[in-house]
Amino acid sequence: MTEMDWSVLRDFLIVAKTGSLSRAAKTLKISQPTLSRRIVALEEQLNARLFVRTPRGLLLTDDGEGVLEGARRVEQEALAIERKADASQQALTGTVRISLTEGLGTSWLPKKLAAFHTRQPGLCVEIMVDNRAVDLVRREADIAVRMFRPNQPDLIAKHVGDVVMGLYGAKSYLKKNGRPERTEELKQHKLVGFEDNMAKNPAVQKLESLFLRENIVHRSNSFIGQLTATRAGIGLGVHDCFLADACPDLERLMPRYFQHKLEVWLVTHPDVRRSARIRAVYDFISEAFAADKAMLLGEESVKKAA
Repeated sequence: MTEMDWSVLRDFLIVAKTGSLSRAAKTLKISQPTLSRRIVALEEQLNARLFVRTPRGLLLTDDGEGVLEGARRVEQEALAIERKADASQQALTGTVRISLTEGLGTSWLPKKLAAFHTRQPGLCVEIMVDNRAVDLVRREADIAVRMFRPNQPDLIAKHVGDVVMGLYGAKSYLKKNGRPERTEELKQHKLVGFEDNMAKNPAVQKLESLFLRENIVHRSNSFIGQLTATRAGIGLGVHDCFLADACPDLERLMPRYFQHKLEVWLVTHPDVRRSARIRAVYDFISEAFAADKAMLLGEESVKKAA
């Protein structure tokens, strides 16, 4: 057997995880034909068929399952070596990848980073807008801002604040349709809602139960898209207060009742936390959340509505 190219095992793992050559190629940033050739070459080298094509995508064969177990061990060892090497780097240069939800990643953090780059001009901050929980162990990001407390024992997490969501309506919509004062009046109003997958969340289901189903006239998996729809007067919407309060054409409704609070956790891996550049960004984000505590809680809009 010829000597194995261990990078092909990484390709194999991504294909096994996604169940699709096209999705895996996109993740790896290579062409699908190139990836297909690499998998075929690995199968020929191992003299085994690793995947079978089905209507649901690529599924592992028994031989593939065996290779997967070993490939995961190799990956874990490689990632551990990478993290320890990263932790030894004390220069404040290079790139730090941060995963955040859409609102925080597109509207809040970029505004804070100008001051950070003045302090640390040698660092590049790469923002990954992603509403899913990225895999920090596999280095999909260096730092994640999560809206729930993580339970993985191999990660460290710090509660850095809370974000409050409230019910809002465009002033143009309220002028035309009236301003609801009690929850039972919401049956008379339209709602800008969440797309089907997000709507499975119990908190979202509780909210939508206050409206007639036929009055949920717009759905989106984008928080910014939902905000734009609410501002356009399509219907009422539930939004992060730090986003909606910055829009003068929106009005917060029933803030004493609609106070959906989300915990904010800053998460990273213990190994990379010892890296100087990652520690600098981690500490800065923690300070930024503390500085903007009142805004993230929507305290100003509560005062205005009182």
